Amino acid sequence: MSEALKARWRTHVQMLGNFNADIVGRTFDNLCASYSEPNRRYHSLAHLTALFDCLELHADEIGDPTRVAFAAWYHDIAYEPHRNDNEAKSAERAMKELDNLGASSELRSHVVQLILATKNHSAGGRDYDDDIFLDADFAILGSPEDVYRQYVSDVRAEYAHVSDADWKTGRSAFLRKITAAPRIFRTGIFEGEYAEQARKNIAWELTELEAANV
Repeated sequence: MSEALKARWRTHVQMLGNFNADIVGRTFDNLCASYSEPNRRYHSLAHLTALFDCLELHADEIGDPTRVAFAAWYHDIAYEPHRNDNEAKSAERAMKELDNLGASSELRSHVVQLILATKNHSAGGRDYDDDIFLDADFAILGSPEDVYRQYVSDVRAEYAHVSDADWKTGRSAFLRKITAAPRIFRTGIFEGEYAEQARKNIAWELTELEAANV
């Protein structure tokens, strides 16, 4: 997995015109270390890989691939489930490390804005590229049933510090908010490809949560 990610990293960094092997290599190693922290079950290198796979499937829809690529690399770089400022911390690190990599101030600003937008996917981003990215990050909701159930298990494990009762309340509210909206995804292409399965998956999870004796 890391070799495939490393190849992607090199491709993306070359978009910035950075060929400093030491900086590029150290930054990648630090990224991998962050996504490999022991508290992560879903928000891991596997999630990062799946996100890039999804984005590449829809590459023809993306006008600014550099912005989207670096938003993907950094969007979950800071992840502590008991905190509510992970997006801000991730954006802060992206700003610093992209500066070290030679990214323009405009690119850094756009990447930061997109990372911050992941705090509320349904609100959308600044443009269509942002919405494609946000939808790709949310595509797990419309994954095959077995993949979705593993996702649910992994996210629950990340929130092991939360009681079953509080998890049931918070997770149910989150899911109901998603399904109450006229559509689940921001873009037509994702709504068409993933929404039907997403609604089935969410209905299953809500049934499981309601049946839980807590």
